[in-house]
Amino acid sequence: MTETRHLRLFVKGNADIADAALSSADGGAKLDRGVSEMAAASHPGYTISTTVETSAGFAALRQELEDGTSALLVDPPDILVLSVADDVRSLAMRAANPEEAVQAVRADLVAIVDMVKASVGAHILVANASTVDPDDATHNYHGISPDPLPLQAHRLAHMLVKVSHEEGISIIDVDRLIAEIGADGNVQAAMAYSPRACGVIAGEIVRVLEDYGFFDERMLVAQVGAKGGSR
Repeated sequence: MTETRHLRLFVKGNADIADAALSSADGGAKLDRGVSEMAAASHPGYTISTTVETSAGFAALRQELEDGTSALLVDPPDILVLSVADDVRSLAMRAANPEEAVQAVRADLVAIVDMVKASVGAHILVANASTVDPDDATHNYHGISPDPLPLQAHRLAHMLVKVSHEEGISIIDVDRLIAEIGADGNVQAAMAYSPRACGVIAGEIVRVLEDYGFFDERMLVAQVGAKGGSR
């Protein structure tokens, strides 16, 4: 009998990423098949258990890790999935200057990556956010303050690309995935996605895990960044 291999997925975020990871059977609101079901269907012999914990953004998780109170430290997962959506919503409150606000979020994320790689050992995936907001009709952003949500999402998506290169993490490119299937009807409100969109995001998470070798009889591909940090 083939031994069943078990993977632990920890999702830290709110509805935008939770609904893209969990099936309705596991507590999600939009998918009949979440990451666990998709992985099991494609890779017999592997199971994924998913834990979802709500988030107040990267700063809160950084504080939990520094204080030693994070659930990640109690039962370390194999994969950690984060979302930038909560930081998009609060970006304008981080600093008056948009660039300073982005750098504050970046500092929190880099600290999280360093601590998770050192103490938890999980592979880290971070979802960006769609830059489409059905309620935003802005055509010229010049002189608008604070930045509309689509511009804040764009700023943090650009930051994630740089952090991914330097720190060795993976981006779940929600903005690209939404663009490929079309935002009309699939972005129901800012950073709120349709069942179809959530299914596409879940499939992308599974694809990234496949690329790392989580479902193969081989060593996992390490997450190595330009600065030399890896797991």
